[in-house]
Amino acid sequence: MLIREFAPEDAVAVSNVIRQTMRVTNSKDYSMENLSPLIEYFSPKKVLSLNEERICLVAEIDGQIVGTIALEDSVLQTFFVAPNFQGKGIGTSLIKAIEAVALKNKIKTVKFASSITAVSFYEKMGYRKNGFEREATAGKQIEMEKDLTQ
Repeated sequence: MLIREFAPEDAVAVSNVIRQTMRVTNSKDYSMENLSPLIEYFSPKKVLSLNEERICLVAEIDGQIVGTIALEDSVLQTFFVAPNFQGKGIGTSLIKAIEAVALKNKIKTVKFASSITAVSFYEKMGYRKNGFEREATAGKQIEMEKDLTQ
């Protein structure tokens, strides 16, 4: 597995990973009615424009992009691993890589709003709920954070 920075030619593959993960994995906790606007939103064109504003990494296996994660300021964004590749350490590797990027950029605390689907994964990675929940486009999200200096 290779973890590397996003390149513009990755936009279609990253869009496909995000959309497929929402349809297969996130649909277990969120309705397709709520997910559909997000699936539409993450078009290749939108992925390309978002990655001009963020530090984005991709995970690649045998030339195929199977995961993505981004950091915007101190906030994790668009973290997805393709359904067929979940549970194989790809998400863990992406998290560790983006945390290293954050530390290199002198960011000491990383935060984000997690889907219900991913809370237990983040907790295994050392993230903690900060007591806040919010309603987002897809539905309920749990705010989480991690002090990277510990």
